[in-house]
Amino acid sequence: MENKNPSSLGFFMPAEWECHEGTWLQWPHDDMHQDSQVRLEHLWIAMTAALHNDEIVHITVPDERGYDHLVQQLTYYGINQNQIDIHRIPTNDVWSRDNGPIFLINDRGDLAITSWNFNGWGERYPFDKDRLVPESVSEVLGLPLFTAPITLEGGAIEVNGKGTLIATRTSIINPNRNPGLSQEQVESAIKEYLGINHIIWLSGAPREFCDAVGDETDLHVDEFARFVNESTVLYTWTDDKNHSFYPYLKQHLIELQAAETESGKSLTLVPLPLPENKMYSTLQTSSTPPFKAVPSLAVYANFLIANKVVLVPVYGDVNDAQALDIIADHFPGRQIISLPAQVTAELGGMMHCVTQQQPIAPIKL
Repeated sequence: MENKNPSSLGFFMPAEWECHEGTWLQWPHDDMHQDSQVRLEHLWIAMTAALHNDEIVHITVPDERGYDHLVQQLTYYGINQNQIDIHRIPTNDVWSRDNGPIFLINDRGDLAITSWNFNGWGERYPFDKDRLVPESVSEVLGLPLFTAPITLEGGAIEVNGKGTLIATRTSIINPNRNPGLSQEQVESAIKEYLGINHIIWLSGAPREFCDAVGDETDLHVDEFARFVNESTVLYTWTDDKNHSFYPYLKQHLIELQAAETESGKSLTLVPLPLPENKMYSTLQTSSTPPFKAVPSLAVYANFLIANKVVLVPVYGDVNDAQALDIIADHFPGRQIISLPAQVTAELGGMMHCVTQQQPIAPIKL
C-alpha cells in the first residue's frame, strides 16, 4: 500500500488518550551515544514497569546480545514478561516518537502504519537505521504501511482524534526536511496520511535559537502544546519576560487564543509552567578544556498519556509539584507517575519523545 492515501480508505490518527494496545520503546544501547545504556537504562526500566500492567510494552533491541541483556534486566527487576514484546530491530537512537511508526485506525477495527521519511531532524544525526523502523514494525506486525511524501517526526504533531492537528511551522515547513515544499503541499500530505481536516500552526522558532537552547528538533509541538481532550490544550508558559523562550511562547499563546477546533470551537487553554531552574548538559561537547556549558531543554509538556497512567518528566525543580497537579487535574482516572528526566533532557527530549503508542481500533456496529 506504499504511497497510497490512507485517509481515502477511512484511516485516521486517534488521540493519545484513547485506548492503547501497547507502547513502543527503543532500548538504549552503546552503539548510540557513548555510555547510553548505562546512563539511560534505569529510566527505560522505570517506564516499562509503569506501563506494563495495563498494556503491552513493545521493545526494540539491536541484536541477539541486546535481547539476552534485556531479558536479564526484566527478570532481575521482576517485570511480567507476558506483557513484554521484544523485537530485534536495529536503531541509531532511542527516540521512538520521532522515527517510529505512527499508527492509524479505522472504524472497521483495522490498524495501519505510516512512515514519514525520518532524516535525523534535518540530518543533524545518523538516521540510516532509524529511518527503517516503521517498515520493520509493519513487517513484524503484518500491518499495511503507507509512506508519506513529506518528512516529519511524531513529536512534531499533536492531534485531538477528531480531525484537528497542532504543529510548529519551523519543525516541518523547513528546508532541512521538506525543501521547496509550500505550506499548502505540506498540509495536503498531513491531511491525506493522518486523516486530518484542520491544522493549527504555531510559529515555532528559528534554528539559531533552537540550537542555542538545546532543542535540535526545531521546536517540536510536543514540548509546547498538548491536547488533553478534544478542545483543551496545556501549553508551556513563563511569566518571566526576560526568559529566552518568552517571545516564542507569547506568540504561541496568541496563535492558540485565535485558534479553533475542526468543529469551530475555541480552545480552552491551560498554562503549564517551565521549570524554574536552568539546566545544563553534563555531556562534553569537546575533548579538551575549557568545556562549554550546553543548555538542556526541560519542559513538563512532554508527558505520555497511557491507558491507566500518565508518565510526566520531573527535574527536582520548584515547579515540579505545580506541573504534576495541573496534569493530574485533566486525567482524574489515571495515575500520575513522575520520572526524573534530566538524563533524557540533556539529549533533547523526555517521556513523550522516547515512546510511541499503538492504539486499538474500535469497531462500530
